[in-house]
Amino acid sequence: MNWSWLLPGGDGIPVLMYHKVWPGVNDNLTITPEKLREQWQFLKQEGYHAISLSEYLDIATGEKPRKGKEVLLTFDDGYRNNLTYAYPLLKELSWRATFFIIANTLSETTKEGESEIEQKMTPEELRKLDPAIVQLAMHGYAHENMAKIPQEQSLDALRLSLEAFGKSKLPFYKVLGYPYGARPASGLAQLKKEMAGMGIIAAFRIGNQVSTVPAPDVYELKRIDIKGTDSLQDFSIKVRKGKLKPF
Repeated sequence: MNWSWLLPGGDGIPVLMYHKVWPGVNDNLTITPEKLREQWQFLKQEGYHAISLSEYLDIATGEKPRKGKEVLLTFDDGYRNNLTYAYPLLKELSWRATFFIIANTLSETTKEGESEIEQKMTPEELRKLDPAIVQLAMHGYAHENMAKIPQEQSLDALRLSLEAFGKSKLPFYKVLGYPYGARPASGLAQLKKEMAGMGIIAAFRIGNQVSTVPAPDVYELKRIDIKGTDSLQDFSIKVRKGKLKPF
């Protein structure tokens, strides 16, 4: 029996973080299409509906109230397999998702020798995505770990990201998914101030907690790391509590 729903849940919106979707592979960064469908059917059966990034931000900033049991689905890095496997399922369910795109992939082709599972979507493929279904946002310029580099380098990466998105003419939100979920141990307040000055309106870390809404800090929005190795019971606990050890 699944006892996870006896656990008190967080008073907010779960923001789920995925990466790759690939047949026959369940690991820390990859989930099979079958398991993804199982998880999303579970969410639907439990009364959840997946909202867009713009809807989530309206709730997180207090502009609009919650309407029910919302969930925000996010995918990192812009893998081509998201287009192949996740996007059709989103359309089937009439759900929304956010893809956090590494900006330098907007100008680079597939790297020589890169395996098929690692290949990223091209700007042409990203243009095929219905913006009413998938919203694009930022994930660094070259997936920089902002906890390990000088702040000016982080700011340069953000400037380059904005420039790359601008040149691509793709619709996107000036919202950051911190690469690796990492933020600097010192100077974080200044980084947030600089981001606001660039017009970056929000940022997501990991945190593995249900995202509180309205958010106390829109540059510290929390996501829940979903792994391909999670059982359905693991998944149900994470949706409620954000982590597998809730106490």
